[in-house]
Amino acid sequence: MSEEDPGPVPIDIVGDIVSVPCFLGLRLVNAVVSSVPGLAVDIRWYPFQIAPDLPPEGMDRAAYLAQTYGADQVEAVLAQEAESAREFGLELALDRITHQPNTFLAHRLIRFAYGFGVQTQIVERLFQAFFLQGLDIGDRAVLIALAAKSRLDPAAVEAFFAQGADIELLEKEMSDIRHAGVSQVPRFTFAGKEDIIGLQPADIFADALFNSIEG
Repeated sequence: MSEEDPGPVPIDIVGDIVSVPCFLGLRLVNAVVSSVPGLAVDIRWYPFQIAPDLPPEGMDRAAYLAQTYGADQVEAVLAQEAESAREFGLELALDRITHQPNTFLAHRLIRFAYGFGVQTQIVERLFQAFFLQGLDIGDRAVLIALAAKSRLDPAAVEAFFAQGADIELLEKEMSDIRHAGVSQVPRFTFAGKEDIIGLQPADIFADALFNSIEG
């Protein structure tokens, strides 16, 4: 590969798909990338569970929110999330979310999708399914249906879930990320050197992207 063609700019994102800032952060990255004509990027998603101790079947959403934020703070938290999303032109259907999923199975699907070049598409579909439709993205059938919309073979996804050979690797990856000091998501790394933690203004993302391009 020539110096004139360094290849796609790698953008690594650590996050969870039940996080509003992660949803908006991905939208922001895509918008900034789209503002640079002809720029090629390789976005890769790395797993983080905000609530890793949830039971595999998840739990009641209202109970989870009260437990996490305190019953007297839930309304304010949801209002702030909804307002943040409106700034991106999104109307979150937070009132339709009745179940808080354990996201481990969804992260397995995300990891699987990378090998087929549709990881970012799968992540976006998961965000939309949860925050705009109120679907249970911890449910295997829901995940397989979403995978099919991204042209992944449902039978292959079902077999992947059933086999479980990836589980230990995913658990190690999550553990390594936490041991590396990641405790807040989203976290973005541009070309392995420009880090952004949390949802920041668009110009911060643009600066990080341009700095990574310029080397």
